[in-house]
Amino acid sequence: MTAATLSGALRQAVRPGTTVALGDGVGALSCLDDGSSMGTALSGVAREVGSVRLVLGWLPGPVAGLEADAFGEVAALMPGWGVRDLLRTPTARFIPTRLSAIGALLAGVLRPDLLITRVVERGGELHFATEVSWQRELVQAGVPVLGIVDGVAPMASALPALDPAQVTVVGRSADGPMRLAPKAPEAVHDALADSVLRFVPEGARLQYGPGQLGTALLNRAAVPLQIDTGLLTDAVVGLERRGLLAAMPSATYLMGSDVLYDWADGKPILRGIEYTHDFVRLASGAPFVAVNTAIELDPYGQINVEGVGEKVVGGIGGHPDYCAAGAMSRGGLSIIAVPSSTNGRSPLVERLSRPASTPAHDVDVIVTESGHADLRGADWSRRRHLITELFSK
Repeated sequence: MTAATLSGALRQAVRPGTTVALGDGVGALSCLDDGSSMGTALSGVAREVGSVRLVLGWLPGPVAGLEADAFGEVAALMPGWGVRDLLRTPTARFIPTRLSAIGALLAGVLRPDLLITRVVERGGELHFATEVSWQRELVQAGVPVLGIVDGVAPMASALPALDPAQVTVVGRSADGPMRLAPKAPEAVHDALADSVLRFVPEGARLQYGPGQLGTALLNRAAVPLQIDTGLLTDAVVGLERRGLLAAMPSATYLMGSDVLYDWADGKPILRGIEYTHDFVRLASGAPFVAVNTAIELDPYGQINVEGVGEKVVGGIGGHPDYCAAGAMSRGGLSIIAVPSSTNGRSPLVERLSRPASTPAHDVDVIVTESGHADLRGADWSRRRHLITELFSK
């Protein structure tokens, strides 16, 4: 298929007032097999038609050729990362939401009329590849799909094949998902991981975030663990090779290098956020331990994960979902692990510089490389004392 085929399909599907959603994650679309840009084609049609709304999810990098000013509105469900430049456009805005609530938004006020996404073909059937995220719910709700078939991307979906009646293949690609090599943990991350792992019982379900702390946690684990998380990284491969992966992991996104993608291909790992971020499910069964970090925290344990003041680093994402689930889990925990200082700046502030991402009552334990504050059963004044004391060490 050619870019003209894609443009033609877009011209048939897009009208003034149409809402278009782009598949997100490392599988977000970039180029077709002829080297042309999906973002350029979509932006060109949106500019011709006028008054088109674009919905974007989590993007680890920018979508090549996408021009925010071609759309009447751009609604981003996660700031930072791949949408940072787009959000500088006056018609673009970030919708603050926890990841588990995205499905409700997309079934209501932000309901798309069209989904454009990457798919893979296995045995003559089409599947999602390196992410399911909120896309499966759209398909189940009857939203039509324009699919770009990727010939090299892995298929890690745990869900049935897509209904061929809903998917129109408008192009092919061989560029695969974005490759993001993991950054090796530093000594502080290893120290944090060791402190956290004291709280993680054998066989527990562990949620971890991307980055050096998450890598250190899986690298330094010494007992078998289940992985029940949102974003799966290369570190899970090492956990399995050491014989410590207790079950098939569960996630909604992959993010890593070819080490992860090759390992995950053909494995039933990925499900939609209505499953992976359902804190009622997460809080049930084997102890669920959520390990997350913070950019800022206040003396009562309120957490900000978005940025400092006007400087946006990331989004709310699944942080409040997983913290709530860990706090509700019998035998589980909600842990916040942070260095006591980063670039000379303490994460402890008297008052958050942005709205709270996660409420204090969903945080059980705060860990630094110097120790921990166990907040379970503490009243507000006791919490303030314990947290202040931890960061004075």
